Amino acid sequence: MKNLKVIAMDMDGTLLTANQEILPYTKEVLMKLQKRGISLVLASGRDIDSLKKIGQKLNLSDYSQNGYICLNGLEIYDAKGNQLHQEKKLQFEDASVLANLAKIHNIDMILFFEECLYIMDFGETGITEHHFMNSKKYKTRDISQIPSSLFKDLRKVAFIQKETLINEVIPILQKDYNHQFDICKVEPDWVEINPYGMNKGTALMKYAKIKNISTQHVLAFGNGENDISMLKLAGKGIAMANSFENVKAIADDICGDNEHDGIGIYLQALL
Repeated sequence: MKNLKVIAMDMDGTLLTANQEILPYTKEVLMKLQKRGISLVLASGRDIDSLKKIGQKLNLSDYSQNGYICLNGLEIYDAKGNQLHQEKKLQFEDASVLANLAKIHNIDMILFFEECLYIMDFGETGITEHHFMNSKKYKTRDISQIPSSLFKDLRKVAFIQKETLINEVIPILQKDYNHQFDICKVEPDWVEINPYGMNKGTALMKYAKIKNISTQHVLAFGNGENDISMLKLAGKGIAMANSFENVKAIADDICGDNEHDGIGIYLQALL
């Protein structure tokens, strides 16, 4: 790839292993590329506080060209964590529609706020007991019981249920609500929801414009449906070997998986 200027990477299932680690070889390759002036952009459904912790492992703040795309594209930050752009997030009315859908289809729904999260366990998957142990969390089955002040910063909404049910229900919701929400399967049992048209691809386009870089000079890696827009937009979009089949189908190329230095080996061979 000629004139590579930006490498955009998803986190879970892409840069990070199942143990939430960046493998040493991949880290070594990325550190070298930064020194050559190539920008690294971490793009995730996570918020900036979570992404900065990963960025610290790569010394992202040492290079001004780097950046972060957070909350599946709703927020963009520079290498120091200063906000460059923010989109309108989901509102209470949106959350009410989604809560009703979750209830109808027996799906757990999680609402992520700045200081806490609320779990609506319509699917009774046990998500309360096994995830988010470091977050202050509450359970409710009535969205009106959530303090209205929290909806000033509803960071994201997720649906969780067994893979078989997710595979049955989500395509229907994607079709019926395709002009209201961006509904993307991130993991086999995990779906994240954004306002319509707000995704990693639109955010990457804005980041490139802010930095005055053509998207043709961007290389992107991802594995989930929420990465498809980013892989399509980039000059070259690379799907991980562990990606969903519909992600592989739109990618320009496929690299190794996230547990075996897929990104590092691909970049080393490319450059």
